[in-house]
Amino acid sequence: MQTFSNYLRLGYEHIISFEALDHILFVVVLMAVYEVRNWLKVVTAVTFFTIGHSITLSLGALNAISVDKAFIEFLIPLTILLTAMFNITKRGQNQKNKSKAWIAGVFGLIHGLGFSNYYDMLVMGDTNYWQALLPFNLGIELAQLLLVLILLALMGVYNFLLNRKIRDWNFFISGAGFGLAFIMCLENWPF
Repeated sequence: MQTFSNYLRLGYEHIISFEALDHILFVVVLMAVYEVRNWLKVVTAVTFFTIGHSITLSLGALNAISVDKAFIEFLIPLTILLTAMFNITKRGQNQKNKSKAWIAGVFGLIHGLGFSNYYDMLVMGDTNYWQALLPFNLGIELAQLLLVLILLALMGVYNFLLNRKIRDWNFFISGAGFGLAFIMCLENWPF
């Protein structure tokens, strides 16, 4: 049980650290288009994101797949940039009542490759490789759900108490996310 709680904590702490800014930014941009009443769709999308990155985290850490780290470091902010662009388009605006779970799952595959190096170092030489995987991913999911809860509360304040439209929230969050992701893409340009 000690091992379970240690890896759960490590997964949680990994997400709430500054090193996971790209991961946090993706979740924030992913849910920017939704209204508070769509909370279940947000949780579903974030869970699909976790499933996606859990798959490639495992495959990457086991060296079953290998992608150039520099290329992955470019693709991760590109997923944020594309999600932000989609949110801002008219089509993205009309999709707010539909789940973006499949998009989140596919983009999660890319993010998981970025996690695999960290996870591999974390369990290096540990005989509990597979026992650590579940609690580590649960820790990540718990941190993401805490982030979702905080953002839903902020969205509620913005929408209900300040009487502002979610459309404005989406443009601000997606626009800021696009700008940050664009800079991150330029900084990580692999070519």
